[in-house]
Amino acid sequence: MVPRLNITFDLAFVDGDKRKYVDYYEMVLTNLAKGGYIIADNTLWDGHVVEQPRNADAQTIGIKIFNDFIAKDDRVEKVILPLRDGLTIIRKK
Repeated sequence: MVPRLNITFDLAFVDGDKRKYVDYYEMVLTNLAKGGYIIADNTLWDGHVVEQPRNADAQTIGIKIFNDFIAKDDRVEKVILPLRDGLTIIRKK
């Protein structure tokens, strides 16, 4: 568990259960140094994030929620790189 490590990160790579990306993000951001980076993988999710997801598609819904959350978060600067499934680079202010 990241909060129990009592260390500060300069860089974190997030790639896990897409339904929990916001949880991972908040956990890592708490322990991220000012000016540090989070790189989130699969944020374009093979283009499915621009489609209306089926109710049963929890992974796509999770990524869309994450992308919307990051877009509104003024604690960070961010950009999505359209490489393969998408990489979001997030810098803590």
